[in-house]
Amino acid sequence: MNVKLIGEIRRARGLSQGELGRRVGVTRQTLAAWEKGEREPPVAKLALLARELGVPLELFFERPQAEAPALLFRADDPKALSSELRTLLSKKARDYREIEELAGETPVIPEYRPRADYDPDFIEQVAREVRVWLGAEEGPLGDVLHLLEQRGLKVILQSLPAEVSGFSAYDENEVGAVIFINAEHAVERQRFTALHELAHLIFHRQEYNEPKRPARKRDPREKTANHFAAAVLLPPETLKDELRGFEKRWLPLPLLADLRFRYGVSVRTVLLRAAQLKLISQKQMGQQLGWINKRFGQLWEPGEPLPASQTLGRLERLVWKLVLHEQITLSRAAEVLGEPVPELHRRLREWREVPA
Repeated sequence: MNVKLIGEIRRARGLSQGELGRRVGVTRQTLAAWEKGEREPPVAKLALLARELGVPLELFFERPQAEAPALLFRADDPKALSSELRTLLSKKARDYREIEELAGETPVIPEYRPRADYDPDFIEQVAREVRVWLGAEEGPLGDVLHLLEQRGLKVILQSLPAEVSGFSAYDENEVGAVIFINAEHAVERQRFTALHELAHLIFHRQEYNEPKRPARKRDPREKTANHFAAAVLLPPETLKDELRGFEKRWLPLPLLADLRFRYGVSVRTVLLRAAQLKLISQKQMGQQLGWINKRFGQLWEPGEPLPASQTLGRLERLVWKLVLHEQITLSRAAEVLGEPVPELHRRLREWREVPA
């Protein structure tokens, strides 16, 4: 009986020991003893736990991982991937594969393109090939998770701690490639995470199941995965066209919000991609990200309400660009857009909002 899974799944569900204990009719201390493996719960209580945690009872009686098909895992922070969570995710991947087999589907794993260093040109090339593989050229990708699954990759949404975006795993024979994504994150972040993990499956497969230190910000592996995800979401020609006239300038929040709505990406991805393409400097990207974090919080994602969240038409985007470049007056803008001047004065503050 693998009772240590109780704590792992409880934390992923965001439940305290006291709350879960009340739901199944035991004290917090009793539940803590079960989670530590000091005592085993009666089968009746274990069934209640399984129901409250939303998992099959059989999960707590799973055969040891060594007897199951061995999935090779990778995590940016290995400490986040405990043995209990690994067991849970492996069970979900094997269940998925069983359904595939019944449906006559073949497991898929992306082509291995090993790369230990950070090579922007190589990443851009592979990102273009992946966009073609996903059936896209220059336009928005849309539902990235659906596109990946259409190509045979397994994508599994799983409740995980807020600080964990996801994991990936694979085996060469039975299961194929699997991407696990935090089900609680905003959809834009889930899309970026899926492509980030796809990058690791393509470039860093030799590292799976190897003990390693948590990834650092300047780690070339993480830089590669982030660059790849942004490049697949926003091709260079697309973003250069969208940001024409804003090169080396502070990117207004209404413009970032508009790009988020039309391309299904977070404003952080837009800023990252703009810096990769040298449309803005790394320093400016850091300043804008810092300003966003200060104003909205570190965990803010663009799936939440934003100012100026309506999609901008082409005419409106061009008008605001000309206003910011002082090529037309605000009065002329109001005339063209058919809006009152006081309303445009209010919105102009959002377009010009640049912290000191």
